[in-house]
Amino acid sequence: MDHVDEMVHSLANMNIRVTRRQLLKAGAAGLSVTALSSLLGAACGPTPAATPAPATAPPGKPKAGGTLTFATSIDVPSLEPHLEAADAWHRRKALIYENLTWVDNDVVVKPQLAESWEIKDDVIYTFKLRKGVKFHNGKEMDAEDVKYSLERQLDPKVGSAGRGDLVMIDKIEVVDQQTLKITLKEPTGPFLVALGGRYNAVIPKDSAPTGDTLRRTAIGTGPFMVEEFVPAQRLVLKKNPDYWEKGKPYLDKLIVQVVPDEQTALAGLRAGTIDVVALEDAKNYLLVKDEKNLVSTRTPAIKIDTLELPGDTPPTDKVKVRQAILLALDKPAIMQAAIYGLGQVIGGMPPAMKYWALPPEQLPNQKRDVAKAKQLLAEAGHPGGFKMKLRTIVGYATMAANAPVIAANLKEAGIEVTVETVDLGVWIEDWRARREPITLNAWGGFMDPDLLYYRHFHTPPKGMDFRRWNNAKADELLDKGRSTVDPAKRKVYYDELQKLIAEEAPMVPLYSADLLNTMQKYVKGYTQHPGGWYYGFKDTWLDR
Repeated sequence: MDHVDEMVHSLANMNIRVTRRQLLKAGAAGLSVTALSSLLGAACGPTPAATPAPATAPPGKPKAGGTLTFATSIDVPSLEPHLEAADAWHRRKALIYENLTWVDNDVVVKPQLAESWEIKDDVIYTFKLRKGVKFHNGKEMDAEDVKYSLERQLDPKVGSAGRGDLVMIDKIEVVDQQTLKITLKEPTGPFLVALGGRYNAVIPKDSAPTGDTLRRTAIGTGPFMVEEFVPAQRLVLKKNPDYWEKGKPYLDKLIVQVVPDEQTALAGLRAGTIDVVALEDAKNYLLVKDEKNLVSTRTPAIKIDTLELPGDTPPTDKVKVRQAILLALDKPAIMQAAIYGLGQVIGGMPPAMKYWALPPEQLPNQKRDVAKAKQLLAEAGHPGGFKMKLRTIVGYATMAANAPVIAANLKEAGIEVTVETVDLGVWIEDWRARREPITLNAWGGFMDPDLLYYRHFHTPPKGMDFRRWNNAKADELLDKGRSTVDPAKRKVYYDELQKLIAEEAPMVPLYSADLLNTMQKYVKGYTQHPGGWYYGFKDTWLDR
């Protein structure tokens, strides 16, 4: 599950679309990355209505001003930029803090606080920082701040949940106030992606709050500044008047309101006290998507719901049994039951990963075939099928919806399924201890294949191999993908890995659920990031 997996793995990711040759050429020529890229959440407190934007402007031209109230059912416990693991915080954090790099809605790495960079020998990265960037306390950002922020992440005593993002770093050097040099231990394909990871926010070296204060305040460089934070109720953000991207944000104020019940949030939307609602329940999206006074959107997400089949525990220790289970599944029916079809059936990476994802038709064992499933079970020594338990988690509605359909599918092949429901704490404990049984899972937000797959599938000590697959070929492909910088070469390895996972089925990707939002018609410019993050409010304005 999203926040469970993030607590376990603590990685966030981006994608690079540029060849090694182009990077080296750009470095030699001194091109900036900008130039290079051209080549290639009512109920918990007062909820003010959106105020009209005071400025006048021609239709279609963004108007500055106004207050927007955004409702989400997911709470955020802390504002700590480097330690907090909850997905809900990372969604909000992108509005307050920034990184050296970021990933755009097309899943392409772009400069953020770094204006450009050059790469030498695939291991030396020299970053030129944007000039005139100010923290929310007025201090101007420089290379010392970036060095401090990254080293804080790497310090084991700090206990950052995202330390694994940066372990490839050998040393960090300040060249001058606007230049930072990072040397890696070895070539690392996802490095620029990792720098844009959700934990790697830049904070001021000398004036950053410390200890518990950092959990309740936030001093970043982002488009919005914290005005008020009331856990379990709201996060009130105000416009950063010194934001480096001139003219942004358009909004004067953004209120992130925690409304646990989505029906309550939708009632506020209809009453005009809420402007945008992030919907977790697909059923609620269907209720409002055709309302003429609202605009509803679906965004393909970097998220996958999966069936986990451990490779060291009978009966799924046999490849043919895992293949039989995969072939017996009716993935469209499973997706329909859980999210009313609001997503994409998948066989490998989620389609939102664009460059990296292979469609199901290019992967083995993706067409349902119950007869072949029965044949494989017989060949594996189970001619009459067998009995198995399927684990789900208390309170996870999609798992509760998925499980009966999966059980019915497998029954057709002769497999009798008993659904076992456990508390989240039990699930997490077994996951971390690498003793999970056959279970449903959901995870995502990983925008580079290395960050999606390496920890999950590589054998210890390099990875965790949570499904105990113990596959030497997978290890080889993962190592090659990590140590290769050229995306075209990396794609060859990850294509082969997706095919290998589909062939041996230690994990069965079921579907990728879309991210769902509904909003007032006067809300303009909001776009949903496929990673689930709320970058879009920087560009949002009110046409009223």
